[in-house]
Amino acid sequence: MPTPGVKARVERFWRAIRRLKTISEVGEERFVDNEDLIDAAERNLQVAVEATIDVGEALIAYMRWRTPRSYREVGAILLEEGVIDETLYRLFQEAVSIRNVLVHNYVYMTPKELYANIRSLVVPLARIMDSILSYMQEKNIDP
Repeated sequence: MPTPGVKARVERFWRAIRRLKTISEVGEERFVDNEDLIDAAERNLQVAVEATIDVGEALIAYMRWRTPRSYREVGAILLEEGVIDETLYRLFQEAVSIRNVLVHNYVYMTPKELYANIRSLVVPLARIMDSILSYMQEKNIDP
């Protein structure tokens, strides 16, 4: 059975998604002029992607599938094992790329780019997490 930390990550994921949905509704002009919204968006997008990776890694470990060598490979294993489909796999890869920019090259992402990314990733991230959780439910794995 996965650790209690997985459930906490799932809960934190949904909190981040709710925050990002709210932020994405303020409009680009208001967003780019508000440093608090920008900071909240950066952090919650990073958390949402990190939680998706972490829950995917927990499932992989629990199922004793091959060990991923990178965050991108987490998505590849989830695809190989039928947890996510090809479309969600591509979105997973995109989310990991955005996460890497937020963590390592944050100064290169403009507020407009960040706003576009949250608007384009909120729904796909939720779909990916739903797929992972559905798979866990089908296999009677309690997150």
